[in-house]
Amino acid sequence: MAAYDIAWLVVAGGGLGAAALVFAAVRRVSWLRYLAPGLVLVWALTPYRFAGQDTAPAFVVALFRLLFEDDADPLPPLALLGAASAAVLALHLLAMVLVDGFKARRAALRRRRAAVAE
Repeated sequence: MAAYDIAWLVVAGGGLGAAALVFAAVRRVSWLRYLAPGLVLVWALTPYRFAGQDTAPAFVVALFRLLFEDDADPLPPLALLGAASAAVLALHLLAMVLVDGFKARRAALRRRRAAVAE
């Protein structure tokens, strides 16, 4: 296994660990329970291609360009992270709407069955 693959495995493990910690920290806030760990995973695992064929996590590239490189533009990796975060937010909102719709439909069906049983 190449050092590049090991580095991505370390990043993935760190991202999963951070997501698990965030999930445990916000488990009582129902709407945030899955959104926050999803955003942590997106920020940790979104790859960004730079310098030809090299890829690295987008947040790492943005930090290095912002802090250590003089004339580098950190906006492209940040734009990628923003788009990925917006996609996670949209999927989360869609899932919340669908789950709430199914719960409401199930509750209405139970009320109807209870009314028929009486």
